[in-house]
Amino acid sequence: MKMSFPKKTASLFLSLAVFLLCASGCAMVETRPVKQMAYAEAAVQGATLANAETNPDTTAIYQLAKDSLSRARSFYRLKNFKECRMLAVRARRLAEEAEWKALRGNSSSKDKDSVEK
Repeated sequence: MKMSFPKKTASLFLSLAVFLLCASGCAMVETRPVKQMAYAEAAVQGATLANAETNPDTTAIYQLAKDSLSRARSFYRLKNFKECRMLAVRARRLAEEAEWKALRGNSSSKDKDSVEK
């Protein structure tokens, strides 16, 4: 039993439509956010080295960065790479902000010129 030409093209278009819908939302198309995770890890480590966790001005920001990184790791293990990428970028930004504020607060001179140099 042979399929007629219109039935073949209809089934081909239906298969293509299903593939495109699945490919746009499936995790198999989303790539692993390896770079974002590495950048976030490095930023949190930098904030730790700048003593952002002990500085009262930056403790809250530092803790948010660590929490975001922890959640990003969890989503990475669950292969939810879109959420992982978003949280890793957020963790990096927060950690960099905490590091900057900690370094700025720990400088020996409070002059504005010394911070800008």
